[in-house]
Amino acid sequence: MKSLQDHAKILLVAPTALDSKGKPIKMRRLYLPALTLPYLAALVPADTSVRLIYDTVEDIPFSDHWDLVGVTGMGSGLVRGWQIADEFRRRGTPVVIGGIAASLGKPDWTLNHADSLLIGEADVTWPELITDALSGQLKTIYREPSTKPWPSMPVPRYDLMNRSRIGRWLPVQATRGCPHSCRFCSVTSFHRGRYHCRPVNEVIRDVRAAKRSGSRFIAFIDDNLAGDLEYASDLFEALISEKIIWMSQCTLLLAESEELLKLAYRSGCRLVSVGIESTNADSLSTINKLWNRPNRYSEAITAFRRNGIEVSTEMIVGFDDDDVDVFERTIGFILQNRIAVPRVHILTPVPGTELYDELEASGRLVDHDFANYTGSKVVFRPKKIDPETLRVRYWNMYERLFSWRNLFRRLVPGHTWLGPYMRAVILATNLRYRSHIKTRISPGIL
Repeated sequence: MKSLQDHAKILLVAPTALDSKGKPIKMRRLYLPALTLPYLAALVPADTSVRLIYDTVEDIPFSDHWDLVGVTGMGSGLVRGWQIADEFRRRGTPVVIGGIAASLGKPDWTLNHADSLLIGEADVTWPELITDALSGQLKTIYREPSTKPWPSMPVPRYDLMNRSRIGRWLPVQATRGCPHSCRFCSVTSFHRGRYHCRPVNEVIRDVRAAKRSGSRFIAFIDDNLAGDLEYASDLFEALISEKIIWMSQCTLLLAESEELLKLAYRSGCRLVSVGIESTNADSLSTINKLWNRPNRYSEAITAFRRNGIEVSTEMIVGFDDDDVDVFERTIGFILQNRIAVPRVHILTPVPGTELYDELEASGRLVDHDFANYTGSKVVFRPKKIDPETLRVRYWNMYERLFSWRNLFRRLVPGHTWLGPYMRAVILATNLRYRSHIKTRISPGIL
């Protein structure tokens, strides 16, 4: 195998998801690309050639020569990653797979398809892995050190992204993990309950790099950008002078500070995705999310909009306390609050989480094929809803939410003056989701 001095070639691949028939989902444009590939590329030695491929919008160059292929993926997209790895290994190319799904699943699942598995965050292990691979000494497993300081992250290689296939939004990261411990959440399990905040000056550096790449539209890919309100305040203050438009994920707890909401708007925030999960307090109790208060949901959503920020929601059906009435309650909540971009998932026990371990121990898992862990299929035995009823009523609920009539009810008239571009973004997202629902692709999976 080539040494580092021989200008080795590395390919980094972000797999697409699979549709209901098991075929790779392809699109003309990827609107919210993940940060993993450009970040890993920035950790590659300068004398090593590296190429990024987003499988959703690009063809994978299987026939080209590569000294190492790195594959990462979200959720059940890992199954597509296994397929890609199998093809490269069939051609004699060594493959390493990493990411949340690969890290939390059983190692053998991935090692049946890859030469090496990278478990945990890649800041320290990825450079070490490259050195080993290109000297012919690739290890089977690389693990993130159990204790390590927050590293100084390099500027992501935005220049390597195929901008003709990528939308206007570029990814930036400010925090990792989440301070909460929801039992169903893979983020909590992957980060082992840790929550890290990057130095604000480094975040601003990356924002400026993204702007130099041609976009002032930033998607903070954090799982909970405002998990530390003091840090969030400092970050928002620093972003004001950058004159960007941004969106991210956070909890409804941000809405408890009117001052911070105003600051978020001034910094460029126009859309946030929040984890509502359920309007049933008993269901929230079962997942350790009682700090979400259903009786204050509408008040919090109104507070965001009052300050010029639109709201997207994530909800779940199929909790043990859910009966068939959950579908009407969920539809009613979304329409009553005119949620701009609603996403609803069937409760899915992600391997490696407390929820998965509990359902597996109790014998309630009915499907162990990870390809079906998409958030739109029933892989366990619910307590109060027949599995087939849950599946059928789930898609019926989505069809109703995205009917022309209800789409109009949710979006017109708008609650927040976002400007024509952001309104167009929200409308286009709804139309894309509507198209996916028709073909039984879970909205938000791409």
